[in-house]
Amino acid sequence: MAVKRMKIEASVIDGVLILRVSGRIWQGELASTFKWEIDAAMAQKITTAQLYLNTEGGSVFEAEEAINELLRLGEENVNITVGALAASAGTKFLCAFKAKCYKTSQFMIHKPLTYVQGNEDQVKADLKALGNITNSYRTAYAKKFNKTEAQIDELWKNDYWMDAKEAKEIGLISEIIDEDVEVDESTVAMMVACGCPNIPKPTEKKAENSNNNTNMDINQLRSALGMSATATEQEVLDRLAQNKTKADQAAATEASAKEKSAQNAETFVNKAILDKKITADQKPIYVSLHIQDPANTEALLNGMKGVTAASTGIQENATGKEVATGRENWGIDDYLKNDPQALDALIASDPDAVKKMNAAYSLKK
Repeated sequence: MAVKRMKIEASVIDGVLILRVSGRIWQGELASTFKWEIDAAMAQKITTAQLYLNTEGGSVFEAEEAINELLRLGEENVNITVGALAASAGTKFLCAFKAKCYKTSQFMIHKPLTYVQGNEDQVKADLKALGNITNSYRTAYAKKFNKTEAQIDELWKNDYWMDAKEAKEIGLISEIIDEDVEVDESTVAMMVACGCPNIPKPTEKKAENSNNNTNMDINQLRSALGMSATATEQEVLDRLAQNKTKADQAAATEASAKEKSAQNAETFVNKAILDKKITADQKPIYVSLHIQDPANTEALLNGMKGVTAASTGIQENATGKEVATGRENWGIDDYLKNDPQALDALIASDPDAVKKMNAAYSLKK
């Protein structure tokens, strides 16, 4: 199997720069990509990054430049998650930033390698550069592993391989994710190429259930939920549970608000019915209007006048009989002109008063 070139992906999720790097580190590729992505992120005031790293290593000079680009964000603002492999120059990233890995991740360190060719002067210059890089790696490993530089020289006489447990014990990573990392064919090829002692089989893809959507790809779920590309399956499931709880709470709040709105509408419209501003058969219309637009519906009903009772404005005269307020001095001609019906009612209720008004009317003539 041929080893594929490095794959570099970048995105921004929830104000964090997400970087995914997989494959061999080639000269002139990784650092320039990091520079471009970090420039764009910092222009948006983004100062934190998460790097997923799955690499056999490669150019020590390119790795060093890529690390320098990440350091522009600040050592404490970059977090690394190791995939199946971090070897050779890839381990230098773990010396500069906090890192975690999966329980099946593998690691390897060795003395930096490079290619030397040319005349005597060129070879000497290249050897001097390589010596400087070797010193840099030795110092970085000694500090990260809490060992002396002499101990590092003993450790990396040959390729030194570590599993996740030893990498954590030695200080290369600070946390182990309790899951197996997914491994594709290109990663297997990369591990074979760099002499990894434990070569895993490619991860089998789970069969999709055509009857439902519950087996959505974990990467699709991460993207849909706005989560980091390095989020674990359990973290994704936890976020889904949290979102469901929030949705249920929002639905309950909305239902409660609708119920309260309906109760307020019912109370206000019932009062309008009691005040005889509207009739009972109009209640559904005004309840619906109040639910949709409480303020304007209340203003409309408050502006209505109720039906005045027939007894309103009635008072008793000196004889103890009821007469309309303001009509104490009315005569027959006033009733005939202004309210003949009231005169008929008065004839029935107080015939003596009507007789007196008739007598007074006769005298006017």
